Amino acid sequence: MDRMKGKIAVVTGVASGIGKAIAEMFAAEGAKVVGADYDAENGQKTIDGIKAKGGEAIFVAANLRKKEDVENLKKVALDTYGTITTLVNAAGVLVHAPFLEHTDEDYDKISETNFRAYCWTMQAFLPVMVENPEQCSVCNIASISSIKPESNAYYYGAFKAAVDLMTRNLSREFSPKGVRLNVICPGPVFTNMTPQEVINSPEIQAEMCKNVCSIGRLGEPEDIAYAATYLCSDEASWVTGIHLVVDGGACMMG
Repeated sequence: MDRMKGKIAVVTGVASGIGKAIAEMFAAEGAKVVGADYDAENGQKTIDGIKAKGGEAIFVAANLRKKEDVENLKKVALDTYGTITTLVNAAGVLVHAPFLEHTDEDYDKISETNFRAYCWTMQAFLPVMVENPEQCSVCNIASISSIKPESNAYYYGAFKAAVDLMTRNLSREFSPKGVRLNVICPGPVFTNMTPQEVINSPEIQAEMCKNVCSIGRLGEPEDIAYAATYLCSDEASWVTGIHLVVDGGACMMG
């Protein structure tokens, strides 16, 4: 249980879903975790749960759409631990709507949360990692929507694709400096972004499993956390510039 021992990890989106699962798994594997989320109440609950199980973690309330909040996240992380070895951008929003019904507000919300915030956190923490590049890494959460067309998720897929390409491009610049950058592209995972009608309907879930995932079940946040733990651990010391698809076979289903 020490795959992340010695790592100091900033994880965004820890209030729920994939970010929460990653923070919990990193801590269980020995990392010191700096969790960030705009949802202060549930973000703190995640950190309290980590501590209750013997892990080490702190919470920083942050709206990553505000650059001053990103700068404060960096300050608190460095004041507490002195350096950062690992960054996981898992915060995200999803707006489902036909393309012609997408609003300017949708565009701003999705672009600022799902892309610009990733840029800002990397600009904040990559220089820190370069100064102390002892098995440092970045893992950005994208989506299979970035590589596989999905109806009514046009802005979401576009900006997840931007995250994917940007991260892999940055790996060319920063891997020679000792910082690996990788992307995870999750498939259909139960999170707070899952439509309520799906959560409440075993029938819809069964139909989705039949038509969407060849493995026969929808994903859980822990499925993505296992992948992130591998990519951010020293086990992946020769892995950089990839996007790892974790989707239960969804991309094979057409």
